[in-house]
Amino acid sequence: MSEIANVLHRGTLAAIVGSSLFERGQQVFAEGRVEKVIADGGELKGVVKSDGAPYQVRISMREDGLGYECTCPHGQRRQFCKHTVAITLYHLEAQRKEAEAGLGVLQQALLAIPQESLVSGLIGLAKTDPEWADALKRLCLDVLERGRTRDF
Repeated sequence: MSEIANVLHRGTLAAIVGSSLFERGQQVFAEGRVEKVIADGGELKGVVKSDGAPYQVRISMREDGLGYECTCPHGQRRQFCKHTVAITLYHLEAQRKEAEAGLGVLQQALLAIPQESLVSGLIGLAKTDPEWADALKRLCLDVLERGRTRDF
């Protein structure tokens, strides 16, 4: 995961740019106008389609906060624009899809493991991490409780 994704979340972005600009950036993203985004460390670079030439966008992490550049009129005035919002949303969505795909692979692997091996492995993990052990206990209790309520 890129450094910028560790800092830039939907809520953070909306707070930085304001609701009106955030909504306009969401619309650009939803319209599929983001052509590509490249994440490299503390930087996102992207291209957003427009009626004329595509806009080149760059968001970077700096010591004093976020730096942003766009070739649109707002970006040229050094203002955060809807295109910077759109490439950020594109990147966050790509990160979410990547994480979900990884969970799908994990689910398939867990279903393929013999039950005894899975239980043994989970107990081993629970012994090393008390918080994880508590979460696992709550999960088991929730599943057992749901099973009991179905019987009535």
